[in-house]
Amino acid sequence: MGYRSRVFQFRCLLVLAATLLPASVPTELDADAQKENGKPIRIPLELAGKSDKQGKGWKIVRFKNVPANKWESDEDGLHVRVQHSADLLTYCLSEETQVRRILVEGLVTGLPVIPKGKVQGDKKADDFAIRFGLVVSGTRKLSKTQRFFASELAKRLSELAPKSKGIDHVLFLNLANDPPPKWRKRTHSLGKGVIREQIACVRNGPGEFTMDVRFEEPLKVLALCIVSDGDHTESRYQVTLREVQLNPGSKEKRW
Repeated sequence: MGYRSRVFQFRCLLVLAATLLPASVPTELDADAQKENGKPIRIPLELAGKSDKQGKGWKIVRFKNVPANKWESDEDGLHVRVQHSADLLTYCLSEETQVRRILVEGLVTGLPVIPKGKVQGDKKADDFAIRFGLVVSGTRKLSKTQRFFASELAKRLSELAPKSKGIDHVLFLNLANDPPPKWRKRTHSLGKGVIREQIACVRNGPGEFTMDVRFEEPLKVLALCIVSDGDHTESRYQVTLREVQLNPGSKEKRW
């Protein structure tokens, strides 16, 4: 297996491990959400350590042998600067939550530069400005093969998962370049069926974006995660997240 394939699989393992944290270390939900399934939840856009000493908020997980992104949070939202870099951000919900619809709004200053002759999502062109992930509850856990390729960090984190919990898959909603890949949905070949992707938004340059996705059947979501990467294509750009809502109502105020 090539180095790039191992790096991507390592990322997938981190997504699985980092989001399967026990309920004893959840992040705070918006007070209006009442922590009830199906009701609107506005996700705070703060990095862990900004909220309180308990480290609640979005947690950064670094990738081995890959330059790290630069993350910041302030009153304007959550900001990431990508410079030939990549990493993972995770947010654990306090309980399994049924999600019928998700709204993500933000701004991009640029997009990954896809090499001539390549299609975004292919080998050596597998960078997206943002992949917003929903970790869906299920029974899957790290297999022996996955554990073999996982780092010590991934193994330790996977051991923190409650024995009664696992995942079914991680659904990534992608912001794609224009023109987008021919596929609108795919199961990533390196994810063993766990990593699924869907094009949720398309842009041809800098500007605001909105991902507003409704699901035919509610998803039982344990956690959220974000990947913004430019390491494969040696790209530089910035992304700002201004609003993230689960189950937004028609009267919800948007940014």
